Amino acid sequence: MTEVKVSAPGKIIIIGEYAVLSDAPAISMAVNQRAKVTIKRHQQEMHLLKTRGYSNTVARFKIGDTGSIEWIDTITEDPIRLFFESAWSHINFHSDFFYEFNLDTTGFYTRTGGDKYGIGSSAALAVAMAAGFVKIFNITQEVKELASQIHNTFQNNRGSGVDIETSSIGGVIKFYRNPEKKSISLDLPKSLKFKIFWSGAPFNTVTQLEKLGSLDKRSFLELREMAIGIDSVLAQYSNEVFIDYLKKYTNILGRFSEEYDLDIFSNRHDILTDKAKKYPNTVYKPCGAGGDIGICFSLSEKTLETFESMACQNGFELLDLDLDESGFSLKG
Repeated sequence: MTEVKVSAPGKIIIIGEYAVLSDAPAISMAVNQRAKVTIKRHQQEMHLLKTRGYSNTVARFKIGDTGSIEWIDTITEDPIRLFFESAWSHINFHSDFFYEFNLDTTGFYTRTGGDKYGIGSSAALAVAMAAGFVKIFNITQEVKELASQIHNTFQNNRGSGVDIETSSIGGVIKFYRNPEKKSISLDLPKSLKFKIFWSGAPFNTVTQLEKLGSLDKRSFLELREMAIGIDSVLAQYSNEVFIDYLKKYTNILGRFSEEYDLDIFSNRHDILTDKAKKYPNTVYKPCGAGGDIGICFSLSEKTLETFESMACQNGFELLDLDLDESGFSLKG
């Protein structure tokens, strides 16, 4: 094989952020913004890395005797290059051929300023790269396993793994951190409508996780119980029941944020959460670690349009995102 093209979706967490770290489930949804990777054989007598997104890099490299990357061009220490190095360290691949690697994450960054949306870009890139490596280099390892290794190395083993799982499978899933509990694909209640917003301020998930400390305070235990209880809610297939439950969960998430001195509702998410309470059958919550991405659920398209106008007046940006039913996609 001389060329392979792969893409993998980003994600948002609907319920279970933080609680997933303590054997509770997280409900996560893949979104239709994708990291794209193309790997192709070329005639130059060196390998070539091209990146678009966080940085626009073109760099030549060769593989040393130990299997590690040796850069020919002097380039800045940008995260995408370091990400590629951590990915390569897991395949230890030698070949008589030379390849061009194109990594494209432009859809995860703003067109102005280059700020990153917090929708799982690094996990999407890890999954796309892993799938590309497995296919073109005939690696026997499972894509999801290799992607997890790549992502964990880059993030120093922080996080739950829900990003990798969602990007691999696609759709809406119930995820457990415990590998003995397999993820389950879910359907959200029918007729449920949503819009996804960006606060305009990027957020550092690692900083949030470092603040947690012991997970034994009352608000966390309540948050965990709410995450565990989502099964019975989804089983009713009721839009109203789901939204009411998410309202209760969001209130507890707010108390959890205060008790652990986190910033989940910073960057005006608290304003949107309060505003949403004025609309019937409507709820707004921050997603994941908090800080930049939020989602509004409603039964009314008109209400969502009104909410969108209000959110934009408060400095938020509506993101053109929807559910992506597919996991990674591979051609070649």
